[in-house]
Amino acid sequence: MQNFRIALAIVATAVLAMLPEPSRADMGLAPVGPNGTYLSFEGGYLYQNGNKVDGFGAIATPGGPTNEVYADPKNGFFVGGLIGYEHGTPFLFSFHRAELYVMFGRTEDSSGNSAPPLEDITLKTVDGDILGFGGLNGNVSVERKTWEGAIRLEHDQVHSPHTTITWVLAPFIRDFKEDSNTVVTTATCCGGCCEFNRGGDVDSFLYGVYLAAEPEHLIHHNLYLVGRLGAGIYGYNVDGSFNSGSSATPDLFSAHVSDSSSGVGFRGLLGAGLKLKVSPRFVGELYSEADYFSDVGTAKFANNQDDDSSSSRVGSDSLWEFRAGARVTVGFGSDPQ
Repeated sequence: MQNFRIALAIVATAVLAMLPEPSRADMGLAPVGPNGTYLSFEGGYLYQNGNKVDGFGAIATPGGPTNEVYADPKNGFFVGGLIGYEHGTPFLFSFHRAELYVMFGRTEDSSGNSAPPLEDITLKTVDGDILGFGGLNGNVSVERKTWEGAIRLEHDQVHSPHTTITWVLAPFIRDFKEDSNTVVTTATCCGGCCEFNRGGDVDSFLYGVYLAAEPEHLIHHNLYLVGRLGAGIYGYNVDGSFNSGSSATPDLFSAHVSDSSSGVGFRGLLGAGLKLKVSPRFVGELYSEADYFSDVGTAKFANNQDDDSSSSRVGSDSLWEFRAGARVTVGFGSDPQ
C-alpha cells in the first residue's frame, strides 16, 4: 500500500506540473485547526460529453434517405457545497478529517427542423411498430440533471515545508436523470392540426468509492497550486420509461416501453487549481476538473428508418464531464497548524 501511495503521488505531482489549470471539492489542506469546522461553496461551467439522443427523421427528397436529427446536451452549469470537520488526530485508520459534499449540475439541448416543399419529417412510436410520415415541423429537446453526494475522508502527508499531499477515500452516490421529448406537427387533418410526440425518462443511479491524491504546493506568498488524481469503481442501475402518442382519434401512435439494466463502471478524476489563502481561515480558488465515467445510462430511442422495427430501450455509454469555476472556503475555529 505504501509503494502504491508513493507511485500515485509521483504521478499526481507530474500531472499537476503539466496542468496550469484548476479542481473541485476543497482540494488539499483544510483552513482550520483541530476540532474546527469549515464551509465551502462553488459553482461554474459544466460540460458533459455523453450520448446523443435520437429525435425525429428528416427526408430531403421524395424516396431519399432519412437523416436522424439528434439533441446533444453538453453545456450547462453546476453548483456545490460542503461542510468539513478537522479532528486533528486520526479517528478512522489514518484519516483525521471528514467532509460531506453535495453537487448539482444541469445541461440541455434542442434541435428543430421545418420541412419545405418536397421534404418530410418522420417519427416512429417508441415500440418501433409505426412510422409516421408527412410531418411539417419537428423539435427534440433533452435535459440532464446530475446530483452527487460524497463523504470524503482525508489524511495529510507533509513532504516539505511547502509541499503536502492529501489522501482521500470517498464513498459516493451520483444520479443522472435524462428527460427527452420530441414533437412533430403535420398538415391539417381530421378538422385540425395533428401533433405526434414521444419522450423518455431515464434515471441512472451510481454508487461507489474512489481514492485520490491531492498535492498542494506553495508557489508565491499565499498562492498555492493544488491538484487531484484519482480513480474509483461503482455499480449502477438504470431505469427507463418511454411513451409515444398523438392528438389523432383513435390514437394509433400510443405506445409505452419500460426497460432497465445494471452493471459495474470505472471512474477517473483529474484536475488542478490555484488556491489563494486570503487569511488562515479564508480561501478562494479558481479550478477545473475532468471526471470520466465508463458507463452512464441514456435513452436509445427507436430510430426513424422504415426498414428497422427496433424498440426503444435504455443503454449505457461513457461520459466525460468537465467543470470549471470558483470556490470560497471559510473555516470556523482555530487557525490551521
